[in-house]
Amino acid sequence: MATANRPSQAHRMAALDGYRVMTIEGKTVGRVAGESESMLLVQRGLWPRKFWHALPRRYASIDKEKGSVLIQVSREILVKSPKLKRGTPVDERAVAAWWGLD
Repeated sequence: MATANRPSQAHRMAALDGYRVMTIEGKTVGRVAGESESMLLVQRGLWPRKFWHALPRRYASIDKEKGSVLIQVSREILVKSPKLKRGTPVDERAVAAWWGLD
């Protein structure tokens, strides 16, 4: 999922960085590792087996009091979404297309 027509970099922002990402069943699936205007970068796993996935913001509800993000999709769908490479630009068009938002 690297570069294409209009790649953008998911930026690390203190606002949501480190928030727990949880399913509607209350299970933690990862942490927010970065964000852009239209998506969140979700980190799953522990070193040396960390994985990153882009999740469109429209599928997330943010609870600042609890420091968590509630996702509106199942863990299985998040896990099946394309894995991203740390530090490389994210192609937001490709991410949107995979999630059916294009």
